[in-house]
Amino acid sequence: MNFLYGGKSFRRASRTLTSSPALILVAALTLFAVMPICRAESGSSNSGANLDKHARKIHRELTRFRPGNYIRLTFADMSERTVALDSLEDTSFTVTNAETNNRETHTYDEIARVHREKDYIGEGSEGHVRHIPLWVPITVGVLAAGAAVTAAEVR
Repeated sequence: MNFLYGGKSFRRASRTLTSSPALILVAALTLFAVMPICRAESGSSNSGANLDKHARKIHRELTRFRPGNYIRLTFADMSERTVALDSLEDTSFTVTNAETNNRETHTYDEIARVHREKDYIGEGSEGHVRHIPLWVPITVGVLAAGAAVTAAEVR
């Protein structure tokens, strides 16, 4: 450590550096010069700047869906509507009503909840039929055959 501080010990060098008024002044001026750069910004300037907490939550939930996705909106008066999402703006969003095919614009404050729509809309668009995987009956058949052979051999 002696070669770093010109032959002085670390303690003596640190006492010398901190006791210099010029060095203290330079450090203080540097701190005051850097302080405006380190300001904290709250929120983003383009999205949800004037929205309350609930409206920001609804906006964030709607950003998870792509345009064209069907969602179920629950309004503040507890009425529900199935819509297809069209576009999102800063203070409102545009949807297409699934029942009437009319375009509607709503503010985020009007919505109480947003749910992914799991029902299929339209004739012939029923949900997926769940089939039993092929390996299940094969496994059951092999086990039954093995049990029958074992029972026949034991007798």
